[in-house]
Amino acid sequence: MKYIIALLLAFTALSCSPNYKFNRDKAAFEASKVKMSFVSVADMNDSYFELKENNFFEFYRQLFDSVKNTRFPGKYTQQGDTLFLKFYDKKGKDLLGTKAVINEQKKQIIFFK
Repeated sequence: MKYIIALLLAFTALSCSPNYKFNRDKAAFEASKVKMSFVSVADMNDSYFELKENNFFEFYRQLFDSVKNTRFPGKYTQQGDTLFLKFYDKKGKDLLGTKAVINEQKKQIIFFK
């Protein structure tokens, strides 16, 4: 009985983890092309936000134009110029929030928590 409970707890923890949820969509995410990209340049860490096909997005940071050191993928829905963001990992939501507004003329994106 202990083993069944332990197995159920492990399965529940894995199914709720952000990596498990992302792994289900990983193939579709990687096959999706970038539709729009936004960049914020800083002294050491540049930030990138990319909108992809199939309503995927990715926020990531790079240190000195090298390897991605922080990565938060997710899915979005769009109503007009407003994006509603759903991150696979809660840390992405804590960083950027759940809404963003795109200004296509200025090629800008503004995030709201």
